[in-house]
Amino acid sequence: MSATQNVVVSETTRSSIIPNNNSSSQKLPPGLISISKKKLLKNIDIINGGGQRINAWVDSMRASSPTHLKSLPSSISSQQQLNSWIMQHPSALEMFEQIMEASRGKQIVMFLDYDGTLSPIVDDPDKAFMSSKMRRTVKKLAKCFPTAIVTGRCIDKVYNFVKLAELYYAGSHGMDIKGPAKGFSRHKRVKQSLLYQPANDYLPMINEVYRQLLEKTKSTPGAKVENHKFCASVHFRCVDEKKWSELVLQVRSVLKEFPTLKLTQGRKVFEIRPMIEWDKGKALEFLLEALGFGSTNNVFPVYIGDDRTDEDAFKMLRDRGEGFGILVSKFPKDTDASYSLQDPSEASDGFLAKIGGMETNAAKNVKG
Repeated sequence: MSATQNVVVSETTRSSIIPNNNSSSQKLPPGLISISKKKLLKNIDIINGGGQRINAWVDSMRASSPTHLKSLPSSISSQQQLNSWIMQHPSALEMFEQIMEASRGKQIVMFLDYDGTLSPIVDDPDKAFMSSKMRRTVKKLAKCFPTAIVTGRCIDKVYNFVKLAELYYAGSHGMDIKGPAKGFSRHKRVKQSLLYQPANDYLPMINEVYRQLLEKTKSTPGAKVENHKFCASVHFRCVDEKKWSELVLQVRSVLKEFPTLKLTQGRKVFEIRPMIEWDKGKALEFLLEALGFGSTNNVFPVYIGDDRTDEDAFKMLRDRGEGFGILVSKFPKDTDASYSLQDPSEASDGFLAKIGGMETNAAKNVKG
């Protein structure tokens, strides 16, 4: 374990959370989790695929628009489709009393995505500011329950937006985890500084990929490349659709030299991440373990997010059979979330404000 990894759970626990597959002969940075040859070859095929693969990526880019609806028979109207979807994923606001009843006697732990959940989706990711009202809501929430921000952004950048030292932060899609600043934690279960970075050895590789992507995409107007420390992203929200095929080729031409990095897609953004068995779901599981709730049924985790990368956390909660996920979306999407909210304002003015205002209930719930 790296000297920079100050972990509060045992190595036995870490092994159970992070699968270790030694079947691959692919050389990885030292100390990193190995990946199977099958996964590696599949990743190389995705990166190096021909024209057919490019067309599939462009189709997927179109589908990543927030206004995209799930494909259903054309005879079903959009409103019917929405009504059917809401029946399966009812409003967390309308179901608030039932949700609180399910949490009775358990410790609520809150996990919140940032972009599209605590802030609106904007054209310029550097301007995804959190409102003062939302900040007050989250601050109040953290007084009642352990609260974490789980985001694809690097911790430093998201902290500059949130500015709350009492929160847990899991940046880079959960690959950079830190606890509250010293003296700010209101919850006693974590006895020491919490820091975990499972992809630490990938830092030089991500920095080099970021540099090459900046150079390669500078000829595509509207493309924006970000370095999130343990991952990188290429935003195409402001790129003309006629240039999307060109952008796909540019990104893949860089990544073909880095077969241990994988290319995935979010809401009008490409994500470049290490091929390790780690995601937002694993980060959520790790934080619950660090808080002392790894093997107890006295916890009620709630995860609110809006993107494809949040599905790993939704699925983990569904598989765990404790707590639930809430998808922030105005449009039907395939999801493992149990409930839905329309937009960040419903999250802040509605659900989070209501749950954060329940100090009396929180006092009964808190076990630590």
